[in-house]
Amino acid sequence: MADSDSGEHPRYDVPVMSAPVPFLAPPPPRFRLPQVALTVALAAVVILGVIAVFRKGTLPAVDEIDPGLLAEPVQRPTTRETFSFEYRGVTYDVEPVAEYEIQGLVVAHNDTSSIGDVYHDSSSVDTKDVGMIWGDNLRTDDFRKCEYRSGSWTCYVEWPAGVKFHLDSMSNTHIVTGDDEVRGEVGRIRVGDQVRLTGLLVNYRDGRRPDSWRRSSTVRQDTGNGACEVMFLEEIEFLDRGTPVWYLVYELAWWLAPAILVAKGVLWMIGFRASRAR
Repeated sequence: MADSDSGEHPRYDVPVMSAPVPFLAPPPPRFRLPQVALTVALAAVVILGVIAVFRKGTLPAVDEIDPGLLAEPVQRPTTRETFSFEYRGVTYDVEPVAEYEIQGLVVAHNDTSSIGDVYHDSSSVDTKDVGMIWGDNLRTDDFRKCEYRSGSWTCYVEWPAGVKFHLDSMSNTHIVTGDDEVRGEVGRIRVGDQVRLTGLLVNYRDGRRPDSWRRSSTVRQDTGNGACEVMFLEEIEFLDRGTPVWYLVYELAWWLAPAILVAKGVLWMIGFRASRAR
């Protein structure tokens, strides 16, 4: 007689081997060390870049100021006649007001490439607006306790209680020039630089708008709208560059970090293909 079926059957545990997900498979050993090296390099570049953000543009100590910056700007009457120059197909008329030379410490400038500056771009005849201090402001370390910032056409300064600051030893200079080489040098001006600028205080207009003149201030004691000097720059000299190493580190970080990420991606792709070929 056959045994009755109780409804229970033997149970067998059979191991199941799942196939590895190709893109999660570890790369061949020869690719691991370069990936680690690139990761370490990327971390170092990012850390140095962050440090550079805070260190670039640090203003020099008072004993690092060029003695020439303690002098007042030199302004003399001019006999120069009205003249014109062309920039990007547009003619600009220039009315000289005074001969002018200034030596100053750059504390701020506008960023003509920023989306926040809707008035300037690469086609603008205006180059940088340069905020500078000189004279009595540089005789003590108080100037390093102030906060400086630039707008599209303005320069601002704030200082805490107990700090002495001389507004008549600060200017925001609108710079125009008809010389491409000088324009290129203006583009290199950075916060912390000590510079000598030589040229003319001028009124100027776009030839397409004959009734609209941008006029220069001729005194250092005024403030507010119309207080800025408009300078037709003919010569620029860098007396000392401000934190050049940190500016270089900052610029290199912007280029190196994406390059390392691309290199890591390319190496990963090569390793992925090599792992699939195994």
